[in-house]
Amino acid sequence: MTLKELAHLAQQTLQTRAGCPVRRSHVHELLAATFGHGSWAAFLSESVLADAGVGSAPTGGLPGMVGRAVQLGYPQPAATALATTVLAFVAEHGLAAVPWADLRAALLPAPSIDDSGDVDADDEDDSEDWDDEPDAELPAGASVASGPARSHLLASPLLLSSLEQAAAAPSPQAHHLLASLLRCGRPNPYLYEESLKGRVLTTIERGWVEDYLRLEPQYRKYEAHLKAAALGGVRAAALEYGKAFEDPEFIAMADRMTGEVDALEMARVAPSEESRERWLRTAAQEGSRSALETLAANGDAWAEDQVAAWADGHWLRTAAERAIDAGDALRAWTWQYLALERGADLARSTMAAYHDGGERDGQFYDSDFGGPLYAAGDEALELPELDRPSHRAAKVKARELAGRAR
Repeated sequence: MTLKELAHLAQQTLQTRAGCPVRRSHVHELLAATFGHGSWAAFLSESVLADAGVGSAPTGGLPGMVGRAVQLGYPQPAATALATTVLAFVAEHGLAAVPWADLRAALLPAPSIDDSGDVDADDEDDSEDWDDEPDAELPAGASVASGPARSHLLASPLLLSSLEQAAAAPSPQAHHLLASLLRCGRPNPYLYEESLKGRVLTTIERGWVEDYLRLEPQYRKYEAHLKAAALGGVRAAALEYGKAFEDPEFIAMADRMTGEVDALEMARVAPSEESRERWLRTAAQEGSRSALETLAANGDAWAEDQVAAWADGHWLRTAAERAIDAGDALRAWTWQYLALERGADLARSTMAAYHDGGERDGQFYDSDFGGPLYAAGDEALELPELDRPSHRAAKVKARELAGRAR
């Protein structure tokens, strides 16, 4: 049932059972009172209507309902009849309220910063990982406790209708919620098209065609609402549209816009190297370790200082090599002094020969036993010359970085 159909049915029911004319606008006001709100506008600012077991039960009592009906101009007997009828109508049709906050928590979870993946990882098939079924669970990162699951939300025709009406206001945020609720992968039309050509389908194939016919209109609605949200100024929607529908213009739009967005994802799809570095810095500042490590590997001094707090000897050697290649003697010695703090010496070779196989496999090579061998370890770094004041500065910086790890 749509919101418009509900209002029409409620008006007819109230007029029949209460025995007096009822204005359509008063139906909405009385429904709002059922949920403890002083007006329909107040209700809509906080929640949307739902059915099919979705949402919270009414909170308004009969006395408050009667009082609201009197405020609307109905005499006491009629007000009592209207209040009683509205409460019965709400119970009969399973009407409930879903707070906007619960919808946002369930459908628009905050980006996770507890990442360990490669920032440069190929993400071409990301859309295939999205839910193809309307009964999928919450998106990754959302909390079940924060609101109803996506499968339950999709089961409520009244909720979908209420969101559609809110989006028509227009409301880019409502468009974004609808897109997140309807999100699904592009359904494959092959078997449907084959059936139109006269191909006789198996039982399983007919099931796939039914899935296509169910998901195709949902996919189109998902695309339309996501695009409307993006064009309405929702940055996260612009990023998602650009990725899902392979439209670089929307990626560039997200890069220029303001508002909340997944910084790490923006770094992965950034339209330029400059933009990528900027988003990596943002993601790192928000707590993304992979973004921080990527910046450090690119020689970003700020990121290197952050990573140095937990870095091992191999990383310090690599950082020192970067500094030497860049002609930054002070920074190269900083990593050397930090390595010394941790019991390593980058200027000393660790190359050695080891037994390759046999009962001494992996042990230091002993020529008395002979046999095959292999060499492993690191060669000594040739650190550049540095004057005394700069050596002192490098030691101070190394002690500061070492102190962060304690």
